[in-house]
Amino acid sequence: MVPTPNAVYRRLYEGVNHRLRSFAGGRFAHRCRPVSIMFLLTELCNARCVHCDIWKNKGKEDSPSASQWRTVLDDLRSWLGPVSLVFTGGEALLKPYATELAAHASSRGFWLEFLTHGYWKDQKRIEQLALAQPSRITISVDGVGAVHSKIRGREDFFEHTNRTIETLVRVRSESGLRYRILLKTVIMEQNLGCLSEVARYATREGVAVFYQPIEQNYNTAENPTWFLNSPTWPHDPAAAVRAVQELIRLKRSGLHIDNTEEQFEAIIRYFLDPASLQRVTQAHVAVQKKPLCVGLTMLQLQSNGDVTICNHRPAVGNIKESPIRQIWERRTRYWEQACCLAGCATDSLSQPAADGLPMTRSREEPPIGQRRS
Repeated sequence: MVPTPNAVYRRLYEGVNHRLRSFAGGRFAHRCRPVSIMFLLTELCNARCVHCDIWKNKGKEDSPSASQWRTVLDDLRSWLGPVSLVFTGGEALLKPYATELAAHASSRGFWLEFLTHGYWKDQKRIEQLALAQPSRITISVDGVGAVHSKIRGREDFFEHTNRTIETLVRVRSESGLRYRILLKTVIMEQNLGCLSEVARYATREGVAVFYQPIEQNYNTAENPTWFLNSPTWPHDPAAAVRAVQELIRLKRSGLHIDNTEEQFEAIIRYFLDPASLQRVTQAHVAVQKKPLCVGLTMLQLQSNGDVTICNHRPAVGNIKESPIRQIWERRTRYWEQACCLAGCATDSLSQPAADGLPMTRSREEPPIGQRRS
C-alpha cells in the first residue's frame, strides 16, 4: 500500500524530533516538538479492575469544555500538522462529547488512537465511535471469558467487550471504514496461563493484540517496591518468562501480535528485575539502551486541563489558562536537570534474555529509583 502524504509527514516529523533529542550532544534538544501526545479526557471509570484504582475516583471533574478541547486540537493542527494523538482515560467514552472530539480530530487529519474498555451495554456509543473514523480503536482485553471479567471486576465484562469488538468489525465492514482494532492485554499473575488465548482470539482480519507488563496500580501512591506484595505481580518469575516466550513463538507462527521481539525481551527483563527496570518500563522506553528524558517529546493533557511532560513532575501549565504551544515552549527543561531516568540505561538488552533464572532482586535488596507520589 502506498503511504499517504499525512503518513509520510508523520514519519518524518517523528524521526526529526527524536533525533533532535541527542543531535550535537543535545544542543538543539529544546527545539523538540511533542511526539507522544495524549489526551486523558477523564479520570473516572465504570470498570473495577484489579490492576487499576482509577475507578475509585468519584465526583464531578473540573474538565475543559468540548469547545476548549476543540481549540486545543485546532491549535495543535496549525502548529504541528497532522501528527498522532491518543484519546484515553479513565474510560474516555464516559465523556458525552468524546466521540464528537474524535470526529473533529479525524476531520483535521490527525492519526487518532482511541482507547476504551468496551464495557457498553448500549452499542450506539460504540457505533458513534466507529463513525468518528479514528485511525485505531484500542480495547482492553486481559483474557478470554471469565478471566477477563474477573480482572475487570464485573461478571459480564467479557460478554460486553466481545460485543463491542463485533460491533466495530461490523460497522467497519458495512461503512467501508479503515480503522484498525487493537486489543491491549496487561500481563499479570491473574492471566499468565491464558495469554495465548487472547492472541488466538485477536487473530482475524484487521485485528491484532499488543501485550504490556503489569505496573503499579494507577491512581495509587508511589511505592518503589510495590511488586513485592502486589497480588497482580507474577509470583513465579520463571512462569512469566515462559509465558512471554510462548508469545514470541506464536508471533513467529503468524498470529496477530503487534509487539516486536525486542519489546518482548524487555518485558522478560522487567519481570526478572522489576526494581531496576520499572522506571523505563513506565516511560515506555525499555527498548532504548540509553533512555532520554521523556520531557523532550511527551505532551500529556490531564482531565482538568493540566499539561504534563513527565509523569513524575508537576504540571507545566493548563490549557484553560494558556495556549498549548505557549505552554510547550515555556515548559521546564527537565532534561537539563536530574532526569528521573538517569541511571536507568538498559545496555543489557543486547544480551540474550532469561539465560539465568531467577534474576529478581531479593526483598532485602534496595530498589533503584523513586517515583513521585
